[in-house]
Amino acid sequence: MKTTLFLLLSVFVVSSFALAQSGRIAFINPDGQLTTANPDGSDVRVLTQGEQRLQFPAWSPDSSKIAAIGVDREGSFIRVLPDETLAEGTEIYRSADRGAIYLYWSPDSERVSFLASNPESALALHIASETESERLLANGAPFYWQWSADGGGMLIHTGSTGQGSRLGFTSVDSDTLTENLAPPGIFQAPGISPSGNYIAYAEDNEFRGTQVVIQQNPLATDIEDTKREVKHEGAVALSWSPVEDKLAFTAPAEDAPAVYGELKLLEAESGLLETLSEKLVVCFFWSPDGNYIAYLTPTLESGEGDVSSLGNTFYVSDTNIQRGSFLLELHVVDITTKEDRRLATFTPTFLFLDQFLPFFDQYALSHRVWSPDSTAVVLPITNADNSRQVTVFKLDGTVIPVGEGDTPFWSR
Repeated sequence: MKTTLFLLLSVFVVSSFALAQSGRIAFINPDGQLTTANPDGSDVRVLTQGEQRLQFPAWSPDSSKIAAIGVDREGSFIRVLPDETLAEGTEIYRSADRGAIYLYWSPDSERVSFLASNPESALALHIASETESERLLANGAPFYWQWSADGGGMLIHTGSTGQGSRLGFTSVDSDTLTENLAPPGIFQAPGISPSGNYIAYAEDNEFRGTQVVIQQNPLATDIEDTKREVKHEGAVALSWSPVEDKLAFTAPAEDAPAVYGELKLLEAESGLLETLSEKLVVCFFWSPDGNYIAYLTPTLESGEGDVSSLGNTFYVSDTNIQRGSFLLELHVVDITTKEDRRLATFTPTFLFLDQFLPFFDQYALSHRVWSPDSTAVVLPITNADNSRQVTVFKLDGTVIPVGEGDTPFWSR
């Protein structure tokens, strides 16, 4: 009896530990309410109720709370809530005519930066917290940024290429942007390396053409002046490893649609450039331990097919999603061994394709699709009956349906 009890307790402890290591998943249920669950679908908690509709929940870096954008009859709002059933939470922003569209926590989990519409400049960057009033930080469109590790500043990229585009640092305590660091090329989110020694961006230089650039962070003074440049064609998406100064990026081949490209890896210190995948990669995400990159590549219902018929964007129609004619393949590549595994082929949800995928490089800074232990990825899929399903794909090939919903993201 004692042996049996010991074994049962051991199984419970091991299971609880494994569950804690794999975190929790926040998503929006079919009623538009913020919901959380364990990765196996257990312990489901509906955090909100009423006529409001929420979207794109973001866990704070310490995983103690969740911020979400919402809409009700009175306008747009942002609410911060603990992971508790019918949590009261704190409303940190509300506007009847300037809707919030994207949010991003500060590294210390104290403040939320967010974009809202602005009649004067299309978009405006705001900052707010549970204890501080909301305030305007900067204007611009389009607008992309990364917090500095100490939470005191941001690397900002605003505007399109050419005149009016800006790339520089700003302090959260002022609205002053540093002198333009470079003439920005065709890219979206800039990046600061995990060591803080380097920054990455795309440059459009009249003499050297378009190129991906790694250079010394102007705010770092204890390293040698470094600049790595890789020529490319078309738009670039880039993302630093979370643990090493290695930059992953996609850039299109000459004969590929503008948003697709091979997945490459560039080491800041050595300048070593490697190709991780020659497929047409539409988005990619580093695992928290920096050992893997998950990426998606498009295919058609007929099989491998000719994806050129998708055109230069992946803004496909909701009708095509419902018919299941547009599919994505989920791959995971080991950055050391270069082993590439296809984990699944699925029909994505329209919201994922329309609002998340085109800006995945910015969302990769604020929202996590990987489990904290780097063993699984969570994605929203469209089922054959057109229902939306939050689904976990484990590296060992296991597929776990978590619950009905959309835009799922993992805790830190």
